[in-house]
Formats: sequence, structure tokens, C-alpha cells
Amino acid sequence: MLSDECRPQRVLVVDDQELVQAGLRALLSRESWVAACYSAGSVDIAWEAALRWHPQIVVVSMSIAGRSGLEVCHRFRERMPHVRVMLMSGDGRVSASLAATHGAVGFLPKRLPAAAIVGAVRRVAEGGRAFPHESECQPAVQLSRREMDVLQHLVSGLSNPEVAAQLNLSRHTVKQHTSVVYRKLGVRNRAQAASRAQELGFVA
Repeated sequence: MLSDECRPQRVLVVDDQELVQAGLRALLSRESWVAACYSAGSVDIAWEAALRWHPQIVVVSMSIAGRSGLEVCHRFRERMPHVRVMLMSGDGRVSASLAATHGAVGFLPKRLPAAAIVGAVRRVAEGGRAFPHESECQPAVQLSRREMDVLQHLVSGLSNPEVAAQLNLSRHTVKQHTSVVYRKLGVRNRAQAASRAQELGFVA
């Protein structure tokens, strides 16, 4: 029996990996409180799907084909404020305050067990918020405080010399930190670093 707070829901999953789309659709579609589960592989397709299917819940990856899931949050908050948006990521976490700033009401680490994912989405369907405990979503990537400083300046568009001046470091030291940050994030350039940092929740 469904509770009064959890009427049948239409859910939209937004992720650029087909396996993730298929997995979440299969997982959620078998729940009695899920009326339908749709999926989209890009920000633009997600919006088209929302206009067509009118989902009550949208579960969106922090990074979708090089674009930010936060963009989806903003769009729904501005144009469909009744839709409840949940963020998800394969690594890292998103704080409740950061998520709320962008209009999201929950966060799903993809590594959560199936039952925990279903439970979190249902809490949101019932009008609640769903943020896992810290121990469930510690980032796989660990950066030192100085590495975080360098990363945030790089993402903001500063050059290595400008970062050096801002942090009162030598250019050589900044270059070393940048190399370490790229290696830890598994990226090769600033654009990739910015996208990865957003996915991990290191920057807004």
C-alpha cells in the first residue's frame, strides 16, 4: 500500500552513460509507486523529455556530456519549480547547502546499494530530502588544501603565473601542484579539470 504522501511518480533519469540510464530505469520501474521512468543522455534532451512527460522527480548526473548537472537544476527551478531534482555522481559528494543553492533536494552517490537508492528517491517522492551520511559518499579523490586552492583558481580561469601571484607561490610550485591535481583527477587540461571538479563537488 502506498502512503498518502507517495502517490505514483513519473521519474526522469539524466545521465550520459546508457548503462546508468538502463540500470536506474530498471531499478525504479519495478517499484509500485513509480508510474513511469524515462531517461535522457543530454541536457537538451532532458528538457525536451520534461516538457513532453512532465516528471515529478528528475535524477541528474553532476556531469552530462561535458555540461553541468547544476545547469539542469537551475533550469527546472526557474521554469518548473514544482519538479524535485536530485543530483548524483560516481565520485565525491554534494553538500545539502550547495544542492539547495542550486535547487536540488537530494544527492545520490552511484555506489550506493540498490535499496538505498530506491529509498532515497522515495523519500524525495514523499516530499522529503535525501542526503546520505558522510561515510557513504567520501570522495575517491583526495586533494590537499593547497591543491584545492590551486584547482579553484585554475577553474576560475587564472593562468599559472596569476595563480602563483594569488597564492604567493613560485610558478614552479604552482606547476607542480597543477600536475598533481591533473593526475589525481585523471585529466589532461583545465577544461577537463573544471568538468571533473564539478562532478566531484569540489567547485560549484
